[in-house]
Amino acid sequence: MPIWNCAGCGLPWPCRTRQQELRAVYVDAPVSLSLYLSSYLVMAMQDLPGTPAGVLHRRFMEWMREGQPREDNWVRVARRSR
Repeated sequence: MPIWNCAGCGLPWPCRTRQQELRAVYVDAPVSLSLYLSSYLVMAMQDLPGTPAGVLHRRFMEWMREGQPREDNWVRVARRSR
């Protein structure tokens, strides 16, 4: 963990394979997945103090949003005004 690379492939953790595995395990519990990864993000920030927080955030958290539909701001505004 101190270097935060995957033990299987050596790529930065969570690698694509681990991301897919985590999605499958937490398929019905996205909030639990976010909490799990948030705790790992905090540990990685302690182990990798020279790494910018934004880089670690993208690495640990942003991939969860990939492939999910995003609402444009105007869609949210339109929904609120109904």
